[in-house]
Amino acid sequence: MLETFVKYASINSQSDDDNPWPVTAGQLEMAQAIKACVQQAIAKSNVKGATTEISADGYVYVRIPANIRSNCPSLGISCHLDVTPEAKGGNIKPLVDTLNGHTIVRTDGTTLLGADDKCGVTIAVELIRTILNTPSNKHGELLFAFCPNEDVGRAADKIDTEVFCPDILFDLDGEEWGVVTQSNFTARRFDVKFLGHDAHPGDAKAQKFGDAIAAASAYISYFPVESRPENSEGRQGYIHPWNLTKDELDVTVHTRVRYFDKSEGELFDRMLAGAIADVKHKFPNVKIEVVADVLQYENVAYTLHPQARTLVENAASKIGMDITFTDERGGTTAAMMAAHGLKGGMCIFAGMHEVHSTREYADLKEMEDAYNLMLEIIKEIPSLK
Repeated sequence: MLETFVKYASINSQSDDDNPWPVTAGQLEMAQAIKACVQQAIAKSNVKGATTEISADGYVYVRIPANIRSNCPSLGISCHLDVTPEAKGGNIKPLVDTLNGHTIVRTDGTTLLGADDKCGVTIAVELIRTILNTPSNKHGELLFAFCPNEDVGRAADKIDTEVFCPDILFDLDGEEWGVVTQSNFTARRFDVKFLGHDAHPGDAKAQKFGDAIAAASAYISYFPVESRPENSEGRQGYIHPWNLTKDELDVTVHTRVRYFDKSEGELFDRMLAGAIADVKHKFPNVKIEVVADVLQYENVAYTLHPQARTLVENAASKIGMDITFTDERGGTTAAMMAAHGLKGGMCIFAGMHEVHSTREYADLKEMEDAYNLMLEIIKEIPSLK
């Protein structure tokens, strides 16, 4: 596992926020490295029907057929092969060190490491190797997806739901040891454009002056401070007009909408509609257009398999691990997939720390723990009906 992680971490597979498609050359290099490892494991095992492929968009898919006759749900495991563009990449040189008696991998602090999500990728590849070469481990159909562009929020944009559509999904992309994410924010991007109409201020009424800046400001001020992110915690959502861009007379307000519960999402829908209606009434000479209303993440809890939590609890019990279930005020690869119509999945810790920074490091012991937990979950699947 250590050798594999160091090899993957050495590949600079940063995604590009401004130009996500086609994927960067580094992501394609990473995809090819994953495929080569899986092909080698398949060839060594001689398991009939096991396949791996790289899609035209840089996704790596792996399928391992069931080795039992009875029907049971298919299990999907997802992770992402890109690393964040938010910290310096380039010539990444992993260094093996120790911390509190644990083997860790880090860099010299001048670049990120890419533990997010090379940890998850390494664990998934190690699981593939184990399953392929240990026929005594009984399992149902297993599907793996190694996704590009997750760190720029686009991991599910081009997912092939005919190739990857498991009944149960787990995502290997968590940070804190022993923590499993059972729900997350539903996230919408909501952008509104205010189109102004110029006129001399002295003749503004007669010439139907449309002040887009004032209209945009009124729109932003419509939302109560209680609904802003700084007044939100736990499972509370928020509406966050976070950016304003101006193009000559026109102004666009970019808004983040986040919530856990559908009822709160419906309330936010009414608030957004109310804000637009109010501004239209107050500024009749300003034309208003909703230029983006995009579902970015979906709360995985809406479509989570009803026995997903039991699977984790039973697997953790068998290996003597204490698990904490949490609600994530953010998104995961599985949440992006849920927004594209796939079933939601829990996110498993993967041994990464200080992510999206040059202080990032991977803890090998925690990676092994995540691997052992996921392997037990795989073994538990045949018990489901």
